[in-house]
Amino acid sequence: MRILSAALVNHDTNFCFYDNGKIKYHKLERTKQEKRYVLYPIQRWKKEVENLWNIKIDEIDDIIFQFDPYNMLPNYLKNKISNSDFLQKLDSDVCSYLGVKSAWFIGHHYSHAKSTWMLEDKKSDIQIVIDGLGDGRPWTIYKDDEILDFGDIKKGSIGWGMRDAGKFLGIKAIHQNDIAGKLMGLQSYGNVDYDFLNKLSIYNMDDINTIFDKSLWKNESSYIDWIRTIHFKIGNLLVDFFKKYTNKYDIISYSGGVAQNVVWNTQLKNNFPNIIIPPHSSDEGISLGAIKVLLDYHGITILKINNFPYCQSDIAPPKSPSDKTIDRIVELLSNNKTVGVYFGNGEIGPRALGNRSILMNPKIKNGKNKINDIKNREYYRPFGAVILEKYFDKYFNGFADEYMLYTSEFKNSSDVYDSISHIDNTCRLQICKDGNIKKILEKFNEKTDCPMLLNTSLNLSGKPIAGYPQDAFSLFQSSNLDCVVIGDKIYESKFWIRRI
Repeated sequence: MRILSAALVNHDTNFCFYDNGKIKYHKLERTKQEKRYVLYPIQRWKKEVENLWNIKIDEIDDIIFQFDPYNMLPNYLKNKISNSDFLQKLDSDVCSYLGVKSAWFIGHHYSHAKSTWMLEDKKSDIQIVIDGLGDGRPWTIYKDDEILDFGDIKKGSIGWGMRDAGKFLGIKAIHQNDIAGKLMGLQSYGNVDYDFLNKLSIYNMDDINTIFDKSLWKNESSYIDWIRTIHFKIGNLLVDFFKKYTNKYDIISYSGGVAQNVVWNTQLKNNFPNIIIPPHSSDEGISLGAIKVLLDYHGITILKINNFPYCQSDIAPPKSPSDKTIDRIVELLSNNKTVGVYFGNGEIGPRALGNRSILMNPKIKNGKNKINDIKNREYYRPFGAVILEKYFDKYFNGFADEYMLYTSEFKNSSDVYDSISHIDNTCRLQICKDGNIKKILEKFNEKTDCPMLLNTSLNLSGKPIAGYPQDAFSLFQSSNLDCVVIGDKIYESKFWIRRI
């Protein structure tokens, strides 16, 4: 059986295709090379999917869509879709507009809630979705495939609150949805005002607009302390909010754009050790959740995605790096060179995990400046790292996973690891268990007695992660990156003119 899921959302358009037992996935920004790419008008989805997987839509057995009817449909069709979160047959007029004979529709938040299936050893007890806005709501709680509770957008949204606070503080981004992530790094430069925090203690998830109300803050010369205190308050608020609906050891599926905040995720992990957060927690995970719903409807059981999370349907190089190539990468890194790597297929999610990464020796003094010069990023933003799993406890306290979703604190002074240490002595870490990145780390550790590397995404500020080999090569040519490795080929000269 062949089933297609199309998330034609307001940003981060993505598709998922079940093809007789195999799952394929693609986020369209990778091949379009436009950050947060949105497909509009949505009728263009058909051509994109057919070209992507070399299929004919008429050969698909069933299709499920997720989109915002009020933004993506013409006026005469907007009321043809009901308010229901759950699986519903699309009206024949909407199907005609989309170019299909029949199809299904599913709500935004419910798609988020169902998107963690490939990470669940057993079904989660409860699903919590918190984002900017989905289905007209800032958050929704699901249990036993029913809505347990939901928020009112008129009372505010954490996602929108962070975005607007970032704008107020002068943070700029190509797409406004990236502002909250940048603010997450900036807030660490402030100090918590505990008197102000105490004033905020009476407010909860129904008071988000009030919490972000700048008029409550009286010290206009120190808005960085304001956002630090607000950020601290929201972290505590989220813990209390989760406690309202869950027990400590419940298996909690947590998704939505707010679930990308690694500081808050770490607080939640401290209180709820069985929390499950996917690397695709933002809207790029919508098609994965929607397809799970339709698979369940057809009685099809699928538990994993092969090679997850390295399963973008982008362009993989023809060869993997040989031992000789790995040795050369390690030599370059040991000599304090910056190395871009493009291996296999790209990662699901916004963070590079070793297949689309820029790597660097984390011991380089002022190494952040070197990487910022390449990527043109803001000075205050931290860089993550990748570490061999068995060395994590030697260097860090806290949490780390394979997807860079938590922060960890250095056990000792982090001065020697200046390039990966944030101002608060923390680092966002990827635990490395296998793959080419593990081979590089093992040999780098043998050579330098350092089991970790700075790991940032293979892109420039405001651009998507590379989806074609040519994207990686172009980045190398147009920046101060020292070299790029594409599969088994190393490019160290800016004057290399061979077509990639």
